[in-house]
Order: sequence, then C-alpha cells, then structure tokens
Amino acid sequence: MSQPGPMPLAQARAILAGVDAFTRERGDELWAALLSLADAAELVAVASRLRWEFHPRGFHNVDLHARYGDGIVPWLATRLDDDGVLHNQPWCVVPCLLACGGAEAFALVWRVTRVEGRTPWGGAGDRDLLAAWSERHPATARAELVRRAAHEPRARAHLRAGGVRGAPERAADVLALLDACAARLFPTRVRLAPPAAAHDVRAVAARAGDDWGLALEWVDGARPSGLFAARAAGIAYGSRVRGAVEGVAVTARALADFHGATLDARLGPPALALPALGLPPDAEVVAVVPHVAFAPVPSASPVFQALAAAVAPAPAPEAETG
Repeated sequence: MSQPGPMPLAQARAILAGVDAFTRERGDELWAALLSLADAAELVAVASRLRWEFHPRGFHNVDLHARYGDGIVPWLATRLDDDGVLHNQPWCVVPCLLACGGAEAFALVWRVTRVEGRTPWGGAGDRDLLAAWSERHPATARAELVRRAAHEPRARAHLRAGGVRGAPERAADVLALLDACAARLFPTRVRLAPPAAAHDVRAVAARAGDDWGLALEWVDGARPSGLFAARAAGIAYGSRVRGAVEGVAVTARALADFHGATLDARLGPPALALPALGLPPDAEVVAVVPHVAFAPVPSASPVFQALAAAVAPAPAPEAETG
C-alpha cells in the first residue's frame, strides 16, 4: 500500500476536480494534490486528462514513483507520441520512467525512439534511454532483451554492449557489435564507428581460421606532410582486436599514396589492414568494398549484412544419422 499523501484525500480531489491544466501559478498546490490521491489508478486518470503547461519542482523529481510505484507507467505512456518521441513535459517523466523497473516499463522504454526535452543525463541526443534504463534495472532488461533477441537486431546490439554474446562470431553477432558501436552504446568516449562525415569509406573483411576481422578505413586530412598530415584512419573490428572495447579499436597508419587517383590507391592494398585486425599476413581477404555508404544501423544495410556473412565462420556440418 502506498504511503499517505501530503493532504487529505477529499481535499486533493476537490482541488483537482475543476482543474484541466498543471500551471506554474498553482504548481505546488496541484502537485501536492496529485501526490494525495487514493492509488496509482486514480493518479493515472487525473494526470492523463491534464495539460502539462509547467513542471513540478526539481529536474530529477521522482515523487510520483515514490508515492505510487510502477503503477504510474500508463500515465508515462501518454507522453509518448505516435512517432516514438517521448516528451519529457513535465520533466519528471523520464526520471520516473527510469525509476520504474518492471516489464511494463521496459516495454514503454523499448518503444521510445527519441526523448524531447531536458533529461537526467543533460540532453536528449547523447544517450539512449534504453541503455540508461538497462543500467538501472539490469536483470529485467537482460530478460526482456533476450526474449526479443531472436527477432530484433536492436535487442542483440544492447545485449552485446552489455557483454552478452550470441553464437560466437556468427553473422548476427558481428552485426550486433557493429550496431552497438554505431548507436554508441559502449561506455567510452572513443569513437567506435565511422563518422557520418567520412563520406568515402573502404571495408576490408578478412579471415584466418576461426578468427575474423573487418576494417573500415578512410582518408583523414588534406595535407601530404607535416604535423597534421593526412592518414588512413579507421576502425578495426574482430576476434583478435584489442582496444577500448573488446573486439574494437581505433586505427591510423600512413597513406600508401597521398596523390592516388582512387581511394584504393590512396589507402593501398587491402592487406595493409591486417595488422590492425591482429591477423597474420597470410590471412584471407574475403571481401573488399571500396565505397561503403554511411549506415547508422549496420544490420539494416545489405552491404554490412554481406560483410558480416563473409567473415562469419561456416556453421559446423550436422552429423549424419544412420
């Protein structure tokens, strides 16, 4: 049972009965009344009919969750529009959603494509709400992500960022790693995916036995020499790559030919990418794509799907039955 609110129930109902908007002028009074209703169901009914023109006190206000628990999720769901944008108006919406830890809250978080308005991490664009929620409720998040992983690449990406792997080095696991990097789900400031500004990117896929590697390389800089001379910048992904994140590292090397007429000529032979991948000189280069388009979600790109399939080991043959 929830704790009593700051005012008698009858008084709270009387205050809210004739109100259709939460305003700055009456904010403290209305907030106290909202915290004094009988239960979560009544709060949801009242809060859902209000126009939220202002906010309660405190950027990280979780009073509603402290009072009513996860029963407030249906009201939080009313702040999500048809495009998947969660409107953090009032600004207690996101903090309260992060405080809710059940499967219903996860289902709401899963539907969010973007947060609009001030958030607990300081901005809507630099953090994934699902990642933030999963950090606070790891057991529920993992169970719900595993349930979705068979059919949802996004779930596999979040599991991969959390250290949960699929079938070792299968194409789906390779794509999950790429998706996690592209979505910036790993807790590092090091860029783990090519920037959108890198318009011309070459992909080199290689294998050596059960080991695999995928290098994405581009030309960074416009000077042939000097302190800021152009270089072959890139990201290496693979089973032998050791970097800020397991299996991923930022790379850089000298250009083979600064004045080359093509990207391949400037970057040099694909085999130059093998050392960054941790693969031996005799590793097999299984695919080269000289111009890879920027892919915010690699698993949705036919090119990256093909590259992942190329580096993934062939499945073991099934034993014959007699």
